Amino acid sequence: MPYNRQDFTSGADTFGFSGATISLAGGDVNINDTVKAVVVCATGNVVFRPVGSGADITMTALPAGYIIPYHCSVIRQTGTTATLATIIGR
Repeated sequence: MPYNRQDFTSGADTFGFSGATISLAGGDVNINDTVKAVVVCATGNVVFRPVGSGADITMTALPAGYIIPYHCSVIRQTGTTATLATIIGR
């Protein structure tokens, strides 16, 4: 059964099984439903839109290893300076 971020649970069983680097070279990146979380791989700022929200959030000076505490629908190219990767569910 694939991961459904609308019906997620909490606890260690929610960690991912794979992931991929997010490339913002082509502009904003839509985050699909298989992505459980976005992790910061190199320090910087992240501008994103949470799932179900109508407004972007900017988080600044995030350290490497930080996991964004929202399910993201899009990562914005403008304003994002951190290197990011996805955490993929089953």
